[in-house]
Amino acid sequence: MTDSSPAARLAALRASALVVYRAHDLPVKPGFYRRGPRARRWSRLAGELDVAARWDLIRAHPPDGGWRYLDRDRLGEAHETAEVREASRVLVACTRLETALAGAEDGLVALIDLALSLPAVAPRV
Repeated sequence: MTDSSPAARLAALRASALVVYRAHDLPVKPGFYRRGPRARRWSRLAGELDVAARWDLIRAHPPDGGWRYLDRDRLGEAHETAEVREASRVLVACTRLETALAGAEDGLVALIDLALSLPAVAPRV
């Protein structure tokens, strides 16, 4: 990666997590999804639906009837495969960090950059 900015690192992390989603047949397009009680796949709700329209759908097809509603980033959080659960965690974290970066001052950007530069595993002696 030639661009080592926090935004570029988060984009690379998001892309790698979405590769895992794709490999496990989960949606990769951003948005809000639902799955019916007998459905095998998640279906994306129309992007133009406002919050009130989404709540109307949820009331018409409640979770206690077997319906599930989640944002794309959270679709894998309860998956049977650990790799998918980790991909979901990465996607949620990337979104939170991108939101923080959007309104951040230089000090916070530097801290996020520092955190992203750390290795995943501490060096061994």
